[in-house]
Amino acid sequence: MSLGDTYATPMPVFHKLNKEFKFKFDVCAEHSTAKCFKYWTIDDDSLSKNWVTDTGAKKGEWLWCNPPYSKINPWVLKAIESQIMGVGTVMLVMCDPSVKWFSVALEYASEVRYITNGRLSFERNGKPVNGNNKGSVIFVFNPYAGQGCLTRYVDRSSFYE
Repeated sequence: MSLGDTYATPMPVFHKLNKEFKFKFDVCAEHSTAKCFKYWTIDDDSLSKNWVTDTGAKKGEWLWCNPPYSKINPWVLKAIESQIMGVGTVMLVMCDPSVKWFSVALEYASEVRYITNGRLSFERNGKPVNGNNKGSVIFVFNPYAGQGCLTRYVDRSSFYE
């Protein structure tokens, strides 16, 4: 894992999404950056687990995931697996439509939210760090949304109101 994989989700971003989804579990955290009371760290090897049965999530509940950006594809596949089993995942990732995992995520996500008008400043040691070189996107893998992917655009400032 690279140093760039250890940046944490900005708290205002998580709080706004948590109001909407009421997350039960953070599947990709560090002890100091976990966004939910229940979480897995790199030592727990989240990708080897069943995100539905091992988190204790019930059908219709939601998981939070801000995966390491150096290898996003396996996290997308786990979110899809959970979606098929009836548990939703909301995932914050870099916006790079040129890569294969992005196309896979678009195929299965019920919603994609492009963050516009600026880039997020992810956190290190609880403080925002400037210099994010890519935009961000939120994928919502809702097991009950039906076919098709809704596209929305969210102004970055809306997370800081």
